[in-house]
Amino acid sequence: MVDGERRNMSKRIICFSLGLSEEDVEKGRASFYSLNKEAPALEVITISKSMLGLKVADVLANVFDGSGLNAAQVQKDAEDQISPELYKYRVAVMLAEEREEVLKIMRSFKAVLPDPQSIIFAVITETALNWTFGDYIEHLGEEHEYMKNRNPGK
Repeated sequence: MVDGERRNMSKRIICFSLGLSEEDVEKGRASFYSLNKEAPALEVITISKSMLGLKVADVLANVFDGSGLNAAQVQKDAEDQISPELYKYRVAVMLAEEREEVLKIMRSFKAVLPDPQSIIFAVITETALNWTFGDYIEHLGEEHEYMKNRNPGK
């Protein structure tokens, strides 16, 4: 990521969601701000069908520079919406300057949403930047299943 993008990032927190309703997002956001009154802006962007084929880095670049992909327009296009049945889990993938901000988002959303153990929370890593959202979400689902089903005794 370019230095300018990192500076812009420090003023806001980006969270890409999949399988969370508008009501879920609003409940989570309200919970986050009630516990973190001085927190930077939390921008939640719903992952659309068209975003699944795009690299995470490309979508982030468009979010930060405001060109190309307009998240608000994409979210309003009903044909581009993903059916909740398409993915087994709800997903929140975050980009924040501080680790503590990520933990606060997780705690806030888990506190107010039903069935919080079915929500996959992840941070956008350097490796993830080169993956498409579809590949990244599939990978997160595989990791989640592994962690749920593994035997810690082995």
